[in-house]
Amino acid sequence: MKNVKRFTGRILILAVILLQSSIILRGETVSNNLWSIIHDPSTHQSEIQKKSVSVLKGVTPRFKANGKIMGTENYDKVSYSERNITDEIGEAKQFTIKYESQDTNLPDVEQSFYLYNDKDFILTDLTLSGKNGGEASTNYLAPIFTKENNVFLPQDNNNRFLTVPFDNDGFIEYGSYPLSCTSPGASDQATGRVARDSISFEVTAIFNGIIQQGMVIGSVDHDTWKSAIRITGSPLSQGAVTSLESFSGVTHAVTRDTNGNYLQPHGTVSGPSVRSARMILYYSDDWRDGLETFGEVCAQISGKAKYDGPTPYGWNSWGGMATNVNYSGVISVSDFIKNNLQGKGGFGDGVVYVGLDSFWDNMNWDELKAFADHCYENGQVPGIYWTPWCDWLFSGSRAVEGNNGYFYEQGYLKVNGATKNVAGALCMDPTAPATISRLNFFIDKFKSCGFKYLKLDFLTNGIVEGDSYWDKNITTGVQAYNYGMKKLRERCGDDMFIVESIAPLFPAQYANARRISCDAWGEMYHIAYMMNSYSFGWWLNRVYNFNDPDHLVMGNRSDAENMSRMTTGAITGYFMLGDNLSTAGSFIGTGLSQQKSVKYSTNEAVNDVVKLGGGFRPAYGHKLTKYNDVYGGHRYVIDLFYKETDDCYLIAYFNYSQGNKDNDTIDLELLGINPSDIDVSKSFECWTGGSVEISGNKLTFKNVNDQARLWRLYKK
Repeated sequence: MKNVKRFTGRILILAVILLQSSIILRGETVSNNLWSIIHDPSTHQSEIQKKSVSVLKGVTPRFKANGKIMGTENYDKVSYSERNITDEIGEAKQFTIKYESQDTNLPDVEQSFYLYNDKDFILTDLTLSGKNGGEASTNYLAPIFTKENNVFLPQDNNNRFLTVPFDNDGFIEYGSYPLSCTSPGASDQATGRVARDSISFEVTAIFNGIIQQGMVIGSVDHDTWKSAIRITGSPLSQGAVTSLESFSGVTHAVTRDTNGNYLQPHGTVSGPSVRSARMILYYSDDWRDGLETFGEVCAQISGKAKYDGPTPYGWNSWGGMATNVNYSGVISVSDFIKNNLQGKGGFGDGVVYVGLDSFWDNMNWDELKAFADHCYENGQVPGIYWTPWCDWLFSGSRAVEGNNGYFYEQGYLKVNGATKNVAGALCMDPTAPATISRLNFFIDKFKSCGFKYLKLDFLTNGIVEGDSYWDKNITTGVQAYNYGMKKLRERCGDDMFIVESIAPLFPAQYANARRISCDAWGEMYHIAYMMNSYSFGWWLNRVYNFNDPDHLVMGNRSDAENMSRMTTGAITGYFMLGDNLSTAGSFIGTGLSQQKSVKYSTNEAVNDVVKLGGGFRPAYGHKLTKYNDVYGGHRYVIDLFYKETDDCYLIAYFNYSQGNKDNDTIDLELLGINPSDIDVSKSFECWTGGSVEISGNKLTFKNVNDQARLWRLYKK
């Protein structure tokens, strides 16, 4: 009888073992109330579902090991683990798939999925670990890689793929492209039967323009890697994606990592384990919600620069004064603002910055301090400009400022054995003592003068990949950039308002604001260019405190263009004038531009919108206006934006040289506005004060060439 019991017990133990084994062979599914991850161990592929609807299938890890890009096809062991975690975002279920190989030269591979309750997104990452206590080493990790034919949008020509640039240099643009095009030489917005192959940096959205449904994929960690998303559409369908790769370890001409025909590879990361950036996969009814959520998650993880002050108003010297900065001139600008703008029509209620841009060194340190003191006397905050990772003089033998014993050549970054030139300046290693000593000198001098606003430019020079860095613990451009920017932010202190000009999108936690585009003046083609960046980068106000539309220049442009340029400040919630407002000194401004600056800066209804701090979102992402500029180029840009507050709806419309129309209309229901909820008697257009006309579900108006409209529609 005892032998029977022993035999029966062994059968039960064997049955449990077989049951566990069969689970591994059949695969594993992990779910919460929204998401499911279904893994097939025979193919090493995962399917990602939301509410039982397939979002992505055929998802496998991909990585570089021993100098080769590979997957886990030849890995012979698959196992699973699951645990509850709490991270920067909240409580999540972490589901990990581990791949092991008998080949001792191959690292162990772990792909993890993070499922958060009641979130329209999941996160995933990929980790390589060395065997037997050894190290892993790689410069490429792709948590999401699929070659399956994935269809998660309606089958029509309104599906789009968003391309996001790595930085804002070189007048680079955002793109919203169909999933296929007519031919490689066709218009970049054309549809047809050739698969589109594109790359987007850090984040993308794949969406349908009519119903707004879409997917957002991007990297939410920005401490180590440059990341990107590659996509190939279908030549046969406007609804299918035939290849999708979200990966850490990108270099490209757009990341400024080329020297002629040479592409510098991404830095290699080594250690007992090496992890990719966490990638977000968001899928819901509105891709715009997805990009805003992406920005919020990035800020939750990295932190966001502290700022609890009012909307920034002020002036910057580059737009009109440019290279002609002079002491008497900028003193007179401060006085002009005090006497003609401050406190008038709501301009600068709370704070007014008066900033010196490049060529501030036309003045000596005593003059700079006297200028700063004069600003404070006028109730203003003085600002200044700097490029911390650049040497513009190409003279390595000269001493670094501050008599600290260092020379410029000791701070140069080397790429393929030589110095690296980006945008006309040599790149400096943000980890080198010479670079940091120079940084300390200038920041301390700025602070001793009383400057509390710092515009930083050409920051991409500090994030390019180098052969090596002075700090040998650092091996990637992003690591070096974080090192230097952290030192800079700490030296400045929290009371210094920092705005980035030419800069990468990420990391973002060191600055209060970032210029949304490259340089933009007051011409309509400049406005269209800047608005291309805002059309698809509006969500960056979740990452920074403010989007900066660049200096608002009036010049000798038409009144319609002036209103359009000022409206860009209203929808971004950032208002820095750029005309030469000086009335004294060696470079006096024109009366016309000064008069226009006053006229268009002191409209109380517009300033009431500016003070809301921006946040207007595009009405759509597929309906683009093509603007042809004077140089023969063209911009694709959104013309309609909106924002809801507790008591009203705000609508901004831009007419990008589309001619005059006596009767134009905007479909309010497209913006989620029920016309019956609007109190027409209280509503108005902000620039003219004109009344609002609503017919059916349409807002009707006269469309003036080059002119923006800004409406405030009050709720009943």
